[in-house]
Amino acid sequence: MKYYGKTSLSSLLKLMLDVLIITGFIVYLFILRKALIIDQTNLFNPKNIVTCTLFVLGGFALLCIMYYLRCIINSLVKMTPFVWKNVKSLRNVAISCFTVSGCYVVNFFINNQFLNFKLIEIDASGIHTDIEFIIFFFAGCFTLILSKVFKQAIEVKEENDLTI
Repeated sequence: MKYYGKTSLSSLLKLMLDVLIITGFIVYLFILRKALIIDQTNLFNPKNIVTCTLFVLGGFALLCIMYYLRCIINSLVKMTPFVWKNVKSLRNVAISCFTVSGCYVVNFFINNQFLNFKLIEIDASGIHTDIEFIIFFFAGCFTLILSKVFKQAIEVKEENDLTI
């Protein structure tokens, strides 16, 4: 199985990310519409303003993560993974992960979710966890480290390209 290039796993992943970005954006707009127009959320309440702001910021960050991952996958399809654009994309994914993590933490305290905090719960409807913020935090850390690895790989590649 080919991992990069046309007709490869990367091409399939790019297609899946395209579908996810479009679907995610549509769902994002429908949720905003429902909250602001249909349910007529009281935006004069500071708690509601913060919650809506967190949703907008976190949702946008999630869409950014998918977009930047698509950019990275696109470079794999073109068979040029070690380019500066991917370093920037990985750094932006890390920043977006930290943003989502921060939104979870703020929401956790603003909406008193710490009162019902459950590390992990298994019941009739499935497995539930309240540690999404930790997952996004570590994903951000991992992606930031990966961006530094890519940066170093590009520097070595450029140095080797200049060597006769």
